[in-house]
Amino acid sequence: MSTPAPPAPAPAPVPAAGPAADAAPIRRPLPTSRRFVPLAVRGIAGLLVMLSVLGAIAMRDAQPNPLAAYAAAMTLALIAGFAFLWVVIDRYLLRAGNALAGEARVLAHGRTGAHIPVERYADLAPIAIALNELGDKLTAARRDIDRAVAESTAEAEEQKTRLGAILRDLHEGVLICNLKHQILLYNKTVLDLLHLTGDLGLGRNLLHFLLPEPVNHTLERLTLRVREGRHLTHAHGTTAQFIGGTVDGRILLTGRMSVILQDGEAGGPPVITGYVLTLEDATRELAALGQRDKLLREATESFRTPVANLCAALETLIDTPDLGAEDRAAFEKVLLESANALSGRLERITAEYRSVTSGTWPMSDIHTANLVNLVRHRAGPKDGYQVTPTGLPQWIHGDSYSLVVMLDHLIGQIHALTGVTAFDLSAEAADQWVYVDITWQGPLVPSGTVDRWLEHGLADALGGLTVADVLQHHRSEMWSEGVAGREGCARLRVPLPPALSPPSVHPRRPQAAARPEFFDFGLLHQPLATSGLGATPLDKLHYVVFDTETTGLSPSGGDEIIQIAAVRIVNGRILTGETFSTLVNPKRRIPQESIQFHGVTDDMVVDQPTIDKVLPQFRAFVSGAVIVAHNAAFDLKFLKMKERQAGVKFDNPVLDTMLLSRMLQGNDGDHTLDGIARRLGVEVVDRHTALGDSLVTAAVFVRMLDMLRERDVRTLDDAIRAANILVELAQRERVF
Repeated sequence: MSTPAPPAPAPAPVPAAGPAADAAPIRRPLPTSRRFVPLAVRGIAGLLVMLSVLGAIAMRDAQPNPLAAYAAAMTLALIAGFAFLWVVIDRYLLRAGNALAGEARVLAHGRTGAHIPVERYADLAPIAIALNELGDKLTAARRDIDRAVAESTAEAEEQKTRLGAILRDLHEGVLICNLKHQILLYNKTVLDLLHLTGDLGLGRNLLHFLLPEPVNHTLERLTLRVREGRHLTHAHGTTAQFIGGTVDGRILLTGRMSVILQDGEAGGPPVITGYVLTLEDATRELAALGQRDKLLREATESFRTPVANLCAALETLIDTPDLGAEDRAAFEKVLLESANALSGRLERITAEYRSVTSGTWPMSDIHTANLVNLVRHRAGPKDGYQVTPTGLPQWIHGDSYSLVVMLDHLIGQIHALTGVTAFDLSAEAADQWVYVDITWQGPLVPSGTVDRWLEHGLADALGGLTVADVLQHHRSEMWSEGVAGREGCARLRVPLPPALSPPSVHPRRPQAAARPEFFDFGLLHQPLATSGLGATPLDKLHYVVFDTETTGLSPSGGDEIIQIAAVRIVNGRILTGETFSTLVNPKRRIPQESIQFHGVTDDMVVDQPTIDKVLPQFRAFVSGAVIVAHNAAFDLKFLKMKERQAGVKFDNPVLDTMLLSRMLQGNDGDHTLDGIARRLGVEVVDRHTALGDSLVTAAVFVRMLDMLRERDVRTLDDAIRAANILVELAQRERVF
């Protein structure tokens, strides 16, 4: 009867490759076969010996038996055979295998030409041959890796040399940093600009050398621009200018920051991985500008006393009746000519001074939505007050950083003076200026206090700028006044120059046909509001103004929503900080004629959520609000057709600015959104984007509220009732 074969020994664990594996000693457990084989052989031999001894004892007193003698002889022969077999196995298998393992370990660290001598391992020759083949392949792989590393290193060195040559030839200082502001690369010009004798040190923090506020502010601006996708259409793309300085304040710098982008995950927005700074020394230029400011200020102030004396002398002359008529006339003429000359000179120098300061200071076109958001970011809860962005965003021309610092400082001063904790910050275009307004519910700031604030130094500003300096750079001033139509409400106004090249003057995309006017009786004819909502004054209601962009103009013909956006209106204030905006995957191709209209492409929506995911979020955003839209039936039709699929229901009261325009101005005339905005003086920015159209519609609607009050349309029920009448009239006209 044969004995079962012993189980195959488990393979020894293979150590992990890599530096850690090379550094740490590898513990190799003894192979199980080496312990089991001799144990088995010795056990069987011992058993045979024991049986022989027991047999001899048992047959000690027995009669001689040939069979017993034969059994004893065979047992001794088996013992001898097993002993010989053990010697052979131990020498030619176990010891040879152990030696072969050592050879293999040496072979793993060998180079070209390292081989195991096959003739030494006759019975294990196939294993030795296989190990030699593995060694050859390992050597070839190492050779290929070494060649690839050498080629890559040479290519990297070549690119590094070429980049170094380019950087050396640049007159501007260049720095490349990651988002932790650690320096990754720089050129020698930076050392000269910063007056450093040694190296900056790769990996060191840039903010140890440059003032952190301008750098962080500019990075925040560009981050916001990239996050919102505006870098694709912005005139400066992923680049922004800024003014900075060294931490010791000895050197002022002008520069540009360009962010380094990497593709986002799953088709999301790109990710900023670092930035490139180009710097120039502006110390002399800005110091000269400061000197000119000082000289011009002294010159303008030195004129005031002579002019005052001249005017006083003139008054004395007028009050002296003793002079003769001719002498008096001549004296008066000289005095008046001198006074006029001095006054004219004063006005001319003042105008030139403002022109020099505003023209020299680095500025760029800024979207006030970004400006307001940065001010709100600086005014955190720790300051004890809150800033709310309101109104329709505008484009201005200025120095973003100094304006943000100044507006934040002024809000803090108003808070300290009045104790007010809630401020609105908005921008309004009028009279060739854009008025940035800080609005609050409380008393006015006295003009004397406003004048004293002009001399306040701005702690975070560069070069010791004051409020007056920032205003002069922008040819501006400021004053406090009441807000018309809002009792007990005050504001601080700062007029700023409009943008030199706003997006509204850039070449526009080809215009597609305007949306048809929808008079869907089932959608637009609404019941009067229930409970107290219908009797609520229009200017006290909570509104959400929304707009959609679609693949086409036929909701019943298979067209789908590709973008939906909305903005909130509370107490007559457009809360630009509370918006809803998202692209939608229509699960169909977008026609080229529609892309020319709104600019949304298939690539932009391919990884966006579908409408059944978006509508529940939008329904939550409009909860409890009155919905406002222009040509509302068009957008509502798209929403209503997707209600069952999304599991939501839009039953909010709806107001249509197109119907309100017809009610206020009659059926004749242009009742498109562009036409109404033009008549009401609302600047159209970012037209034919869902959020841009929502903001324009919101601004139009807010201006309509006063007009509706004058027509005795004061409550929500009044507005719904008037709209229902217009819809019924339109239905009857179509019937006849």
